Formats: sequence, C-alpha cells, structure tokens
Amino acid sequence: MAKKLFFGMLLSMALLGCTNNKSAEGKIDNTGADVKADSIARAKADSLKADSAMNYVVKKGYIDSLSSNVEALPAYEYPAGSPVAKWGKLKVAPNAKGVRCMCDANGNPIQLKGMSTHGLQWAGVANVTARNIKALRNEWNCSVFRYALYVDEEGGYAYNPQFRNEILEKVVKWTAENGIYLLIDWHVHKPGNPNAPQYRCHPTNGRDLAGDFFTYCSRRYANMKHIIYEVCNEPNWHYEGGPGVDWTTQIKPYCEEMLEIIRSNDKDVIVVCGTPWWSSCPELVLGNEVADKDGKPYENVMYTFHFYSATHNDGRLADQPGNHRPDNFFKKMAEGDPEKGEKSVLELLPIFVTEWGTTEASGWHEFRPDLTDIWMDIMDGGNTGNQLVSWCNWSFSAEGGVCGALNWNTGKISPMDPEILTESGKYVFKRLHGKK
Repeated sequence: MAKKLFFGMLLSMALLGCTNNKSAEGKIDNTGADVKADSIARAKADSLKADSAMNYVVKKGYIDSLSSNVEALPAYEYPAGSPVAKWGKLKVAPNAKGVRCMCDANGNPIQLKGMSTHGLQWAGVANVTARNIKALRNEWNCSVFRYALYVDEEGGYAYNPQFRNEILEKVVKWTAENGIYLLIDWHVHKPGNPNAPQYRCHPTNGRDLAGDFFTYCSRRYANMKHIIYEVCNEPNWHYEGGPGVDWTTQIKPYCEEMLEIIRSNDKDVIVVCGTPWWSSCPELVLGNEVADKDGKPYENVMYTFHFYSATHNDGRLADQPGNHRPDNFFKKMAEGDPEKGEKSVLELLPIFVTEWGTTEASGWHEFRPDLTDIWMDIMDGGNTGNQLVSWCNWSFSAEGGVCGALNWNTGKISPMDPEILTESGKYVFKRLHGKK
C-alpha cells in the first residue's frame, strides 16, 4: 500500500533561484561581504517560496572556504582488540549468498550494534562525554555510536556551529580512542525534504549547510577508518503539509550530490542514504539506486530502514492507532512475496537500520519487546538474504519517552547501575550482549 501511495504522488522540483557565487576561476568566493549579503538576501526571499507541494525553488547556497580547505586529521591507531582494530575500514560486499551487506576490510560480513544520541540541542549533548562513550564500549558492548545532528530545529546545528567545531571533533576522538565506529547523521526531520532551503541555502546566511558540512567532514576525517556518513535521516512530508518527498526527483538527487562531495575527498567510506516515508520504505529505491554523473552506481553505499516495533510490524493494530502502519513490514523486509515472485528487501539492498525503537513511532508509548524480538531475529540474519543488519537504537538519552534507554537522575552509567536503565534500556543492554 505504501508503494502505491508513493508512486501516485511523484512530483518534480523546480530547482531555480539561489545559486553558488563563483570567482573568475570558477571557485567559490566567500570573501566579499557584498557576495555574502547578496546570497543571504536571495536565501531569505527564496525560502518563502516553498509551496504546499514542496516545489522548492532554492537549489543551493555557498560552501565556506574554511570547510573546503580544512586540514585532514592524521590517522588514528585504534586500541588492540577493539571493533575498528579488528574489522578496519568497512565496505559493502556480497555475503555467501551473493547479497550485498556490510563487511569488514577483508570482505567478511559483520554486524555493528550500538546506540544513537537524541537531539544534541536538548538533553542529548549531556550524555555525549568521554566517560560515557568509554562506558558504551566497555560496559554496553557497543561497536557503533550514532551522532544525530538535528539542523534547523530550535538550537540545532544551523544556529549552533559548536556542534561541529567542538562536540563532533571530540566525539570523533573519543570513539577512535575506544575503537568503535562513528555514524555521523545529518538529521533531516523537520523540514522533511533534504532539499529544503533550511538545509541547502539557509535563510540566516545563504550557506548550503548540507554541502558545507559534508565537505568539511569528508576532508577532515578522510584518514579515519571508523567514520560512516548518513546523509539524510528521515525524508518525510508531514511537517510541510505537502503530498510527498519521493525518491526519484528529490531524495536520490540530493544523496548523489552529497556522494559527489564525499567521494571527492574519501573514495571508499560507507555512505548511508535515507529512504522515503521516514526511512521506512527502502523498497522504493529498487531499480533506481544512486549513481555518479556517468550513470555508474556508487560503491560502498547502504540504504536506511527505520522501525518502531509497535508501529512497524506485521500490520497488527497497536494501542496507539494514530501511529499504526497496516503494512506487513516483517514480510517485506525478511521474506518478500514468493507467490508474486518478489524477493525480500534484505535480499536486494544493503540495509543499515540506523534508528529503531522498542515502542510506537513517537517513542512515547507502548514498550513492545515481543515485537522487537522478531525484528532482532530478522537483523541477526533471519531473512532470505541471510543479511546481517547493523543497527543503532534510539536512544542513549532520558529524552523522548518510553524508548529512551536512561532514567532521569537515577543510578550511574559507569560503573553500571541497573537503576539508570528504563525497561527499554534493559532490553537493549541485553541485546547488545547477545542475550534475549
């Protein structure tokens, strides 16, 4: 049903308006105050021209010279026995069944398991400390940490560059020191279109925030084996009130632009692309994967799938009907439909579950370990592709309701005191240690 809905709503975008400012040599010139002022004025005007169908006229703003010329950090030496020391720089390669999946540097399938931050501008940043990341590795048994960078929501990255210039630099260092992978997530959420002016030509300064961010990161961390990029979290349309943010005309072109930027600096880092409907419909990518300007499919690319167990299951009605999705997600992801000749998504696409919860989609209600158990079995290889699916749980925080792993002001994270964990946190903690 989701597929019919999406294909009935394909709309093209009018990519006009705010363009790059270039010097005579064709390079971006950010030095003149008049150039920046003009770009800002354009951005403010164009940001008001998005209609209810989300036909954004803004294309992109400027990329700051500080980002395009940032110095690369030297390579890290990861601690012996750590996940990164053991697996090296990851890649996408076929498993024994020929299904593309996440693999170590030698092409052996592996599965990352870890936690995601909540929004750093809220309580999330309080949990991002050197001690806590060390605890996530040594006590929680995490092999990956997801840094969720909200952009335009109150206090987000657009208004607080400290998230990149200080906190991200520290998290890159802390995860490296513990030998765990870092998934850097450009948290497209509100607005839900990755091409919205708030991301591509921001009204406050005319900057292409997404292009600027991935230019900076891909140059700065090009020597790091533990970095992974998620270029758009959950493309959606709910907040704009429009009819759709589709893969072909909106999400895919954006992902390809970010891939072009990243690949110019880091040729083989894994890049994860968001998929339609809050990253719950990766099947809409099939037959139309991201490619370069010559039409060659990009390598080392994965696609997101997000689930919340009480919402995304086999279609059963949960206690919160407003978050109910009637599709049989278990079947489409793990089995497909053999009677119709349809293979499962996990047999056809390399998937990274960069966010999932034990509750319904808002995170506030319905802890459902029974339904989560089914998803855990699927991600552990219980699918027709035998694909091991890496995952990050939402969230390492006391924010966001029942799905938050931590209680407020109770117990200690390190040394671990069970009092600090919610019921969801206890469940995920056991799963991180391979226990049911």
